[in-house]
Amino acid sequence: MPQFENVPYPCRYNTLRLLGYDYNAIDHPYAITLVTEFRRPLFADTQLAKAILASLLSDETLAHLNVHAFTLLPDHLHFLAGIQNPDLSLSRLIGSFKSYTTQLYWKRSRQILACQDVSPPSTCITKSDGKEARDLIGALVDRRATLRPEVVALKNWPSVTPQIFLRKCLWQSGFFDHVIRNDADLHENLKYIAMNPVHAGYVTKSYFYPYTGFRY
Repeated sequence: MPQFENVPYPCRYNTLRLLGYDYNAIDHPYAITLVTEFRRPLFADTQLAKAILASLLSDETLAHLNVHAFTLLPDHLHFLAGIQNPDLSLSRLIGSFKSYTTQLYWKRSRQILACQDVSPPSTCITKSDGKEARDLIGALVDRRATLRPEVVALKNWPSVTPQIFLRKCLWQSGFFDHVIRNDADLHENLKYIAMNPVHAGYVTKSYFYPYTGFRY
């Protein structure tokens, strides 16, 4: 079983299913990816993004999935999680999550289409200085704190219009999953989760990204 202690933080790769592996094993971690339909950057809307992550970290979800790490990009979600209940399959749990978050998407879509306005990240950011900034950076590096999207300047963020919220489906059918095999594999996937927003050009340091978190 991989150990979660002393892993710095966060490359993931797709693999074939393991023959004879028990995919309902209790809390054995999986790297899971969900992608929006047609890769539309729907989570560029901050209100929808926060609603999706609130669902992922809700008591209802965590009662069945032990979420260790996550990052939400404008058009997909990566997270590392283990099953809490052997009577529930991973596909069933992901199906329930997709169903519930689709309802959240419908609700937010109606709001966007009614007011014809999307909620992008803030462009007016006031930087902290002095001791406050040093304390904040230390907490972010140690993963003791996460920035709110309202106080982060995200670069190269997709500009979206209300029209992309007209379609009914939120997610692509199915999902991608990868069984974590050992500590090296765990480290690769944690690093992938942390660095994905950096590689996309949204932030310069992984700890500045507001939609990434670690719970191990």
